[in-house]
Amino acid sequence: MVTRILRAFIVLQLVSVLIPTSSCSRKKYGKIPTYHPYQNDTLPSDMQITAYLVKGESKRFFYTSQMDHGAFSVTLITCTSSIRWSFELDNSTNNSLLTEVMETYYLKTVAKGVYTLQIAALERNTYVHIYVSTEEGGPQALQKAKFTTFRLLKRQRRKRLTVKWNPSLVDPQGTEYCLVVSSSRFHGSLCSINSTQNDPVAVCVGSKTHHTLSNLKQGQNYYFNLFAINHQSNFTYPYGQTSVVFDSHFKPITVKDGKVTFANLKKLDGKAVFRYKIGKKVTRPLYLFVIPCGGAVDVEVSLKDSTVVPPKRVEGFERITIKNPVQSARYYIKIFALNREELKKTTGVEIYATTKSPAKIPLPNLPQLAKVKEYESLRTCDSVTVAWLVAPAQKPVHYCLMVKEGKFLEMGDFTMLNQCGLENRLKKSVDFTVKYCRDIKNDEEDVIVQKVSQLKPGKSYIIQVTVKKPKGKTLSYDLLQVHTKPWCNNKHFEDGAV
Repeated sequence: MVTRILRAFIVLQLVSVLIPTSSCSRKKYGKIPTYHPYQNDTLPSDMQITAYLVKGESKRFFYTSQMDHGAFSVTLITCTSSIRWSFELDNSTNNSLLTEVMETYYLKTVAKGVYTLQIAALERNTYVHIYVSTEEGGPQALQKAKFTTFRLLKRQRRKRLTVKWNPSLVDPQGTEYCLVVSSSRFHGSLCSINSTQNDPVAVCVGSKTHHTLSNLKQGQNYYFNLFAINHQSNFTYPYGQTSVVFDSHFKPITVKDGKVTFANLKKLDGKAVFRYKIGKKVTRPLYLFVIPCGGAVDVEVSLKDSTVVPPKRVEGFERITIKNPVQSARYYIKIFALNREELKKTTGVEIYATTKSPAKIPLPNLPQLAKVKEYESLRTCDSVTVAWLVAPAQKPVHYCLMVKEGKFLEMGDFTMLNQCGLENRLKKSVDFTVKYCRDIKNDEEDVIVQKVSQLKPGKSYIIQVTVKKPKGKTLSYDLLQVHTKPWCNNKHFEDGAV
């Protein structure tokens, strides 16, 4: 009977070592960990335990080393009081250490025997984390945490700020994170945070590597401490820190004359402001080109407090001409993509501004009606005939017509292409059914008509027309869906048969 009781007691002690003494739930995160005092005086290796110290009382823990070579370390993290402690082998004398937040003691030479950890709280009662590591050079998680990098991204809605960090280099799959935010100072340990406090605030985000804060105060200092929790060892350790003075004001993005400027609308919550300054002796009009990269945007142009161009919708490409711009004035181009569905489609927007001669502008001048039309009466089983308006230009421009087999529904059900990076995408695409290219002078014709041959009966095709100025940028007309007739010379073709 006594033997059974002893065995059960030993099993319970082993289980108490293996079960983490603090938890940050994987499925439901948000609250900071809770801590339960370790009910044993034998320290495990490579597993964090938590002890509770009463001020004025001393506690002892024992660690048995089976090695007579190598090295190991002991890390102590105190929560609400500084501590005095010592780590000795077989009652040998050793100097005591004073720790206010965290300290790691390295034993470069290890001998077999029992090591005694004696520890006492100095100012008040406190929890203390104890972690004995057998890793060379101490806990690798602490070593790798030195390489943590932070990114702070301002959000325009509700005065938000997103904090991002890189995942742990040690057991990233088994590591979760807690972020502590304070308006007064940094905090060295996660366990020093009271869950009922308003400042600092701590939130555990699971395995995510980012967190967004809302309703921050203008001009307020914010201090960020990030802590990592390894669920295999239960080791809770500082993972990095940074600070910022929050400024909710967004500086306009400067647009240089003749240079394409890009803004990521998703990072800016769908709102961007560009600024372009007119030269002192400018007499030509100001030409603005707005190129949404995906979804539609709204654009407004203002000068100080007055509106120059009222808000208007831009779906694929827009050229805005401002005659007699005010010399030395700053024009503001405001871009909005506040519709969530449109914002999902877009990667951003490109702005091009210049007061140079139109002949020197690298962007082709797409007509207001940038659509490709089909002459349905000329449709046959193996060809279609299409037409489009020319892009006005003083010199010949290069047109290309490309045909792909398919339907809009299979491509996302849209007719307006993403104009950003179009030329690079076209170079990578080699699956055109047919491709025609030629240079055309502006005074030759107002409408370009093109017969597209070598098609299959009863098939659906998507036609794309692009235009490019010499040494300039490629832009696309709207896409066009066409269908060939299923029969030729009174002979009917089933789908897939030629």
